[in-house]
Amino acid sequence: MSQNRRWLFSETERWAQARLITAEQAAQIRALYAEPESRTPWGLLLFTGLGAVVLGLGVILLLAYNWDAIPRFGKLALIFGSVIGAHAGAARLRQLDGWRPLVGEAVALLGTMLYGAGIWLVAQVYNIDEHYPNGFLYWGLGALAMAWAMDSVPQAIAAAVVLTCWGCAEVFGFHNAIDSAWWLVALGVGALAWRKRSAVLWSVVLASLYVLILSHAGFWGDESGVYFSALALSVALIAGRRLMEAGRRESAFGKVTVFFGYAGFMICAYLMTFEFPARHILQWALPPDPGWGAWLYRWGLPVGALAGWGWLLVDRWRGHAREVALEEWLCPITIFYSLGISLIDQWQSYELATYAFNLVVLGVAAAWMVRGCRSGRLLPTILGSLVLAVLVFARYFDLFENLAARGTAFLVLGAILFAEGFYYRKLRLEALDSEGGVR
Repeated sequence: MSQNRRWLFSETERWAQARLITAEQAAQIRALYAEPESRTPWGLLLFTGLGAVVLGLGVILLLAYNWDAIPRFGKLALIFGSVIGAHAGAARLRQLDGWRPLVGEAVALLGTMLYGAGIWLVAQVYNIDEHYPNGFLYWGLGALAMAWAMDSVPQAIAAAVVLTCWGCAEVFGFHNAIDSAWWLVALGVGALAWRKRSAVLWSVVLASLYVLILSHAGFWGDESGVYFSALALSVALIAGRRLMEAGRRESAFGKVTVFFGYAGFMICAYLMTFEFPARHILQWALPPDPGWGAWLYRWGLPVGALAGWGWLLVDRWRGHAREVALEEWLCPITIFYSLGISLIDQWQSYELATYAFNLVVLGVAAAWMVRGCRSGRLLPTILGSLVLAVLVFARYFDLFENLAARGTAFLVLGAILFAEGFYYRKLRLEALDSEGGVR
């Protein structure tokens, strides 16, 4: 029983005992809020999944400890038998009712863990000297195939994690940019997350995309490539959320999208408020013989992100305007500004360039604070206040050079937060009065 239903049952019982309502009326009230027929037991799914991962690691370690004592055919039988047995058991459990299919998910995840271990164990049996990141590739492809075959979120999460390990192993271990790694995660795993509307899987996909895209962009353009790619991906996610249909946009799926988008955008904008990173990051020159990957991260991702905002403008021009917050238009403006400065070879006024980024961060913080107060929502009010406070503290060290300026800055910040508290309280009370609520 959910927490809300427990509260309702206890309250209606108390009302009936106080003779405010009859027992029949209490039963009728409870019947209006019936428990959903099927709810996902997340506790069972979480702990069985973790148990499967830990169990798989334990089996792998035990096999490694006794590996030399096992004959070759015994090793092969153990590897293939364990993988087939785990997946066969999982298939059987998924056919049953109740909580057993969730246990089947965990057993199937154990089978995928054993399949990954088997790749390296078979290579050891036959002394195969192979490029080791390929093991992650084969493992990830197997997990991805199982994810689609079983329509399984845990398998898809495993596929995203393993494919991310493959891409990073190529970049950091062998200085080999495999751009298809993040395409595989986006199309292979992201498509399943989109179809199932799984916020958990979508958050894993976005985290994997950030890691893979930023690592590959850094290979082609050092810290400049990381910045422009992170900014472009974040701005694209914010536009993508606005382009979603209303149901998906307001769901947990859409909230995860805008969370990653705003988090990436604010980090990028905040870093550019400092002159030292701005001086090094905004001076991005392509290598002497750039490949298609360099052009992709230099221009492809930013142009793709701007295309999403262009789509929003076209919709507005056609009279199908989507709800876009005013401060969100700072996102494409920031990309234009960053690209423009990076194209000016003789640009030296990076301290001046940081002022624009300070205004961007300040504008977003002010918009969140005002909107939170007007709508009576505490979360945007707090977030805007925190962003403003972090910005003022940062400028304490590099902009305000004497105690008088620093003291004035803190006085202004304190006055703003003080006034914000009263403004929020005033509008909150007005909203409660208009709704007939209790203060």
